[in-house]
Amino acid sequence: EDIDVTGIGSVEILKGPSSALYGSGLGGVVRLNSPYPQNEGFSALTSHTIGSFLTARNGISAGYKNARLAVNGGLARSYSAGYRENSNYKRNSAFFSARYFGQRHSLSLTLNLADLTAEIPSSLSETDFLNRPHAAAANWLAVEGYEAYLRVLGGLKLETSISGRLTNLLVLFSTFRDPYESRPFNILDEKFRNVGFRETFRVDLDALHFQAGLEYFHEWADWQIYETTGGIQGMLLADHSERRQYLNTFLLSHWKPVEGLVIDAGLNLNLLDYRLSDNLAPGSANLSGRYRYAPVLSPRIGINYRYTEGHHVYISAGHGFSAPSLEETLLPEGTVNTELKPETGWNLEAGGRGSLLQGAIQYDATLYSVLLKNLLVTERTAEDIFTGVNAGSARNSGLEIMLRFSAARIRDAIPLDPEASIGYTLSRNLFTDFTDEGIDYSGNKLPGIPGQLLHATLSGHLRSFKVDMHYRYTGRQWMNDSNDEPYQGYHLMHIQIGWSIAPERLPVELGFSGGIRNLFDTRYASMILVNAPSFGGNPPRPYYPGLPRQFHAGLTIRYRQATTDGAPGP
Repeated sequence: EDIDVTGIGSVEILKGPSSALYGSGLGGVVRLNSPYPQNEGFSALTSHTIGSFLTARNGISAGYKNARLAVNGGLARSYSAGYRENSNYKRNSAFFSARYFGQRHSLSLTLNLADLTAEIPSSLSETDFLNRPHAAAANWLAVEGYEAYLRVLGGLKLETSISGRLTNLLVLFSTFRDPYESRPFNILDEKFRNVGFRETFRVDLDALHFQAGLEYFHEWADWQIYETTGGIQGMLLADHSERRQYLNTFLLSHWKPVEGLVIDAGLNLNLLDYRLSDNLAPGSANLSGRYRYAPVLSPRIGINYRYTEGHHVYISAGHGFSAPSLEETLLPEGTVNTELKPETGWNLEAGGRGSLLQGAIQYDATLYSVLLKNLLVTERTAEDIFTGVNAGSARNSGLEIMLRFSAARIRDAIPLDPEASIGYTLSRNLFTDFTDEGIDYSGNKLPGIPGQLLHATLSGHLRSFKVDMHYRYTGRQWMNDSNDEPYQGYHLMHIQIGWSIAPERLPVELGFSGGIRNLFDTRYASMILVNAPSFGGNPPRPYYPGLPRQFHAGLTIRYRQATTDGAPGP
């Protein structure tokens, strides 16, 4: 959410052993790649969007590419008055990326900046959700609650070809963030900084490829809790500093023993310790000290077999873990939960993927099961006290299916060049062993996770005109651990049209777009606060209202450097 769309070149989802290069996350890795110009020469893009609730976004980016160098950068500003009370949103973004290609070396640089201020309307009770979904929670409205921060991310990557079979990859990275959050019960002022590196060696043999390396980064976190009086900062209540050190060593191999068979294996060893400084609390209440989690060894293996041209089956198993974040260990009154354990588990998958009709139809189906131990969840015990807790063990199992259709290879037979996709997830997520305050929830479903998800798209092209339709169904989910309060599913439909003009012999392309989101004005909760408690005789507030029907329109102007004959570049 911090990164503007112009600062993202592509998105990749890495699952199975290959994600071992980026840590031991259970579900895999979402990798955001920096944008670079696709064609040689100079290019530029300016985009402008307006929409409901005084929403506006303006952005500009430019790039240059030749045989050795690719450079891209841009600025964007987003604003919205918001559908709900106390929901103004402002964000200024900037990005810069550059890549140099040498004979044996390539050097890449990425910088990304976001300056954000967002008011917080918080969640609503059932009565307000049904009758006044545009309202903000009264206590957050009274103090005009908000969060503001500056976030800076930077990275430098050097890739060196040592020989025809050996490559070295060195990445240096750093981030900075300084969130300030004004809340009804107190004010939280934080600063986060980290620096680190990732060193990888890659060896490419005839049938075997493997990578080995390590990643280390050091994180500094400082946070203060202040008293609030109507949103005005008051007396200092808590003052903490934390220093975290992460070390992840990894090994990944890719082996093709016979034609059509690929075996991937990965191994991670993770070490984490942190030093906590309590700068305010006296005596026994002071939690200063050094804390260390036990080392975590995470093996992974995956097998992919092509049983016929264009059709594959695969199976994988992998161990992963998730250490508690600072936010999960932090309590608003300033104490820290030092007893919180990392979440660990095994992820098992089996499935198949392939294509039909010369690639016009693509399919992917996966059966999965995630076995979790020391599940990390958030528990709220008072208006101003919420923290992460370990919720025993759980099992998340399900089926994922994806179908895509594109008439690109058979377009002569089908008008409008249609494209369609449908994705469906059926899941069953259970506590297998969880007791809280003497109540046994074992066998109950995990709250806040829909049992079904369905997403479908349909698009058509006619020369320079395009229509896109999106449908989404979110199934029923439970609102608490007891499974006695369900939130029913809902349906959403979006539609968008686009039209582009590229005048002959001019290096400019104009694009116009317009659309309607939530076409049928469905009233729904985009998020549920599970196990929402009641304080001071007030009803619980579990609902975060989703946006009603909204309209948007946009204009883009794209420039590409003309070739010597005056026509736009390739």
